[in-house]
Amino acid sequence: PKYADYGTKFTEEQVSQIEKKVTTKNDLIRIFGEPSIKTVISETGEKWVYSYTGGSASSQAFTMKTTSDITTHTIDILLENGVVVNFAETKNKQNMNMSVE
Repeated sequence: PKYADYGTKFTEEQVSQIEKKVTTKNDLIRIFGEPSIKTVISETGEKWVYSYTGGSASSQAFTMKTTSDITTHTIDILLENGVVVNFAETKNKQNMNMSVE
């Protein structure tokens, strides 16, 4: 199988270190590194996004079938004055099968 990774891979343990109204920008960089996306949403507010997509694909020449498994793991973090005020984590797994007729 062939593997592809994109973005910053992170664990549930790392996510559990985030505390609303306690965790700062510097803490986030120490825990996760630089975010994939930084967006200014107000004079004192920012949204940081950490996103990871990874997967594998395999193909069978005899059956002309390709199978792939893709996992997307994202955490959206809202900061106000450099401190986390809210965050949301999403994790999706997709399996795709394709065949040539």
